[in-house]
Amino acid sequence: MALSEIVFFSIFLMFTLQPSASVEVCPVLCGTQLIRFPFRLNTQPGRCGYPRFDLSCKNEADAILTLPFSGGFTVVNIDYIFQNIWIEDPDSCAPRRILQGLNLAGTPFDLLEPRSYTFFNCSSASSTVPKLAEAKLISCLSGKDFSVVAIPTERLDLPASLSTSCSEMAKVLLPLSLSDWSDPGDGFILTWNEPDCKLCESRAGTCMFKNDTGTDVGCSGGFND
Repeated sequence: MALSEIVFFSIFLMFTLQPSASVEVCPVLCGTQLIRFPFRLNTQPGRCGYPRFDLSCKNEADAILTLPFSGGFTVVNIDYIFQNIWIEDPDSCAPRRILQGLNLAGTPFDLLEPRSYTFFNCSSASSTVPKLAEAKLISCLSGKDFSVVAIPTERLDLPASLSTSCSEMAKVLLPLSLSDWSDPGDGFILTWNEPDCKLCESRAGTCMFKNDTGTDVGCSGGFND
């Protein structure tokens, strides 16, 4: 095979088997949070991130995820390998935001391991509040004369567990178990399935668009099994 044919064949393989070298990969810091594909800041070129994964950077310190129907949340952490994003309410009361109606329509995100909880408003005179099975006091919703608690719906035994001083507020789906939270106001975790970069990330590769157009993703670099 002539030298010119070998060079041409090598170039052909490089462009057909690897993500396009011209596709932008744009990691950037917002505060201490590393923002990279599939996320991008809304001030960056569109090809830096996957559609609908836009974040904003508030005061060059806090990454903000804005859900179309539920408003802005502060990004606490992004786990790129397991494709989870931990967000919290800027006012430190995520349960309030959920009770107002957490709507993920129009986003690529889902609740992580959703579980049904029932919220109750109880008089402070009720001695049963701290004794309810798996009950969590929602301090940011409670006041001087009342306490708001959340209980897993399937663990609820109304006749045996609740006093008459507790009234039901709402049943909602929450991501993860509240028992895993140090404080229910700390926030919650969302997950996404597309684009699927888990294998690439687990191999320390760079997930990116395959080409300069379209939404197909590939993996550049990293190591094999």
